[in-house]
Amino acid sequence: GMRQRVMIAMAMSCRPRPLIADEPTTAVDVTIEAQILELMDVLRAETGTSVMLVTHYLGIVAQHTERVVVMYLGQVAEVAPTPALFREPAHPYTQGLLDSLPRPESTIETLRAIEGSVPDPLHRPPGCPFHPRCPRVMSRCREKAPPRLQIGPRHAVRCFLWEKP
Repeated sequence: GMRQRVMIAMAMSCRPRPLIADEPTTAVDVTIEAQILELMDVLRAETGTSVMLVTHYLGIVAQHTERVVVMYLGQVAEVAPTPALFREPAHPYTQGLLDSLPRPESTIETLRAIEGSVPDPLHRPPGCPFHPRCPRVMSRCREKAPPRLQIGPRHAVRCFLWEKP
């Protein structure tokens, strides 16, 4: 944890315009995680640096970002302001990620999981990369990749479900 804090401080001391923090809190306890994220927030506010967090931890995303890019198999599935993404996820993958999180108010005894496995990136499926695991797959999903569709202010998704007839 201390090494991660030192690396972040060193990177921020150079006053970068963008700082890409790839899994900055991996393998640290929650106390160190909170300190690292607080350090990044303070330094970002003081220097005006944009920070790109690359993480699988949706709690960190919810608390420390303004905008989210959800990726699946190396491709953008959805882009939205953070509150919009958590309030109204549009892509079935994003919905699956959020449905898999435990919620204190929930009475559900088992968590939902996204069925199947991530395909081999060297042998990508044709069409939408998520179609082999998608609960709402349609025939055209298997044939061609969906276009980027604007569905709200600063909210875009790559999914045929949002195509207008």
